[in-house]
Amino acid sequence: MSINFIKKSLLNLKNMKRREFLKNAGLVAAAGIAIPYILPSGRLFAASGTRIANHVVFVLFAGGLRNQETVDKLYVSSQSGFSASGNLMPNMLSGAGPTQQLFYTPWTPILATPLQQRGTLFKEVRYAQGPTGHYNGHTVAMTGRYTETGLNLNQNPDFPTIFEYYRKHNSPGESTLNAWWLSEGLGPYPSLNYSSHPQYGPTYGANYMRPASVLELGLTAFNQAVNYQPDDVARINKIRNFLNNNFDKTAADLPGVFNTDGDRELIRQFILDMIQQASSGTLPLPTPGNNPALLTGDLINIAAAWQVMDRFKPELMVINTFNSDICHQNYSSHLGLLHAADYGVGWLWDKIQSDPVLANDTILICMPEHGRNLDPNNITDSNGLRAIDHTGDDNSRRIFTMIVGPTGKVVQNQSIGTQGSPVGQAIDVVPTIAHVLGFLPDIPGGFLNGSPLTQAFL
Repeated sequence: MSINFIKKSLLNLKNMKRREFLKNAGLVAAAGIAIPYILPSGRLFAASGTRIANHVVFVLFAGGLRNQETVDKLYVSSQSGFSASGNLMPNMLSGAGPTQQLFYTPWTPILATPLQQRGTLFKEVRYAQGPTGHYNGHTVAMTGRYTETGLNLNQNPDFPTIFEYYRKHNSPGESTLNAWWLSEGLGPYPSLNYSSHPQYGPTYGANYMRPASVLELGLTAFNQAVNYQPDDVARINKIRNFLNNNFDKTAADLPGVFNTDGDRELIRQFILDMIQQASSGTLPLPTPGNNPALLTGDLINIAAAWQVMDRFKPELMVINTFNSDICHQNYSSHLGLLHAADYGVGWLWDKIQSDPVLANDTILICMPEHGRNLDPNNITDSNGLRAIDHTGDDNSRRIFTMIVGPTGKVVQNQSIGTQGSPVGQAIDVVPTIAHVLGFLPDIPGGFLNGSPLTQAFL
């Protein structure tokens, strides 16, 4: 998505013909850009375990983050010729920010108390097996299984995702709007809302959305909305009849995930409402001063995630950030985008705490998909900082995991694990979520190789 487009769109909201769009383009926009995966109702049986909380938000930092710049708070000290250290992520981590050699614009933290003090930081976790690539990292985090599979844009993972485990092993009386997967970036990521496993599959998948695409297409339709004349309607009906007579497949005949009619209508209205808020300048944004000029794709994703949570109160939400992957070419931009993503996570947690349903009943889990190499590549940015790849060295297997939640449910202000003695693996988040939501005992033996990170819970 063009971030400049969103900025321009949001800064010129008063010039948009909001009423005409909602009247004439709403249904078309919703049909064209709404969630492509829609869910059935019902689960097989109620979860047999005891829940710790009723809502889980999993923030997957895509693009690869090094422990050096994050939990080690080395800032640019790991770069040859640079010595400034400090905390780039003040909303998530404790500690003062860098005071010299600032290659990004610091944002005042939105949280008075960093998330590290509101939960448990597993400072050293291992991505133990397989390629440290984006598709692999996402798949490992969302299936709880290491994979050697290379990138395949048209292939769902072999083993069930966390969404399938959740939806199959919970009460059939719960809403089908309870599982959501929001990604920044498309590529293979829409395929991760369900697997090809014969015991699970699309019946138990999640609602998927790329918010940046939804807003871009929606606002474009808004700007280009027209009033159809009677002869236009006749021509449209003629084309529709032709298609109906020549193509006998309906959406329900196609592979994928489907909602009930009632839930589909709720999603359609939600999409329209979110686009209307964006067009009118009333959409809450995870930026200082609600400033749309500071938006990134990651922050658009987080803004939409809050809209979903505010509207539907889902029990399981997985979102990612991806913009920091620019580290392959521009280390300085990587630092700024990482700092902005930290603000977004703090903003989202602040919103959760403002909601009476979610405030004391939500567990937040944050983890990078994988790390990055110890040594930089040969690309130098305008500040003289060298870019860094992720090609599978030991440093690219160093990650962290943070679990945040209410006092009385999550151990507060705990930090465990060292580089020489890591605690946990990337495959442990899926069983941890299953543990929190009470369905871990119902997952068949042999499906998960990891273990829940129980050290985080009281």
